Amino acid sequence: MKSTKITAQQQPLDEMNKHDINNFRSESDNKELESLLKPFGGNEKFYRRLLKVFEANLDQQLNNLEQMILQNNTNEILVIVHTLKGTSGTAGLTSIYQALCAWEIKLKDANSSNAFEILCVELAPQLRSVTQAELSRIHALLAEKEVETQHLTVDYSIPELTAMLAELKQHLENNNLEAVNIILNLQNMLANNLLVKHELAVLYDAVEILDFDNALVALSSLSNKL
Repeated sequence: MKSTKITAQQQPLDEMNKHDINNFRSESDNKELESLLKPFGGNEKFYRRLLKVFEANLDQQLNNLEQMILQNNTNEILVIVHTLKGTSGTAGLTSIYQALCAWEIKLKDANSSNAFEILCVELAPQLRSVTQAELSRIHALLAEKEVETQHLTVDYSIPELTAMLAELKQHLENNNLEAVNIILNLQNMLANNLLVKHELAVLYDAVEILDFDNALVALSSLSNKL
């Protein structure tokens, strides 16, 4: 009987622990994604497009790398590694960038053609492994963010909306990319308001290309319709 009682008490504790762990993971993932998007002004849509371009280029570059290794083309191998290092750094892909930095140093430090060839045996497989792991992780983070966004409430109060519009105007006047986050929040809040759908799209597009003057015009048009 004692054993049964302990098990019955343990079950809700286990459920609480799982809930706490899930909350911790969610908070940790949000911070990781926030850190990833920070260099891009928190602009998730822009980052998704940047990542798509990187991935399309990555596959071709890795195929080229494997071909150059077969041809023992030392110069082209170094060029491809250096190029991938630059593009991965631009995309904020830390693990890939660091791996490529390490490989570039090792390849340049190879003191003979034989040593270079030995290093190249593991080069492409290791890069594929590192890139697959990091890209899978980033896609998982973006997928979680997408689910959260879909479940955001669209309820809002007039004072709240007024305050957001005032804050957005200030950011636009200061050419501050923090405006992107407010626009995304506005798009969620006003998702059911078809009258302002066009203005919100124009506003977002203007900020995305750093056209803050037209963004202010779009904001004025949006405010007049609310």
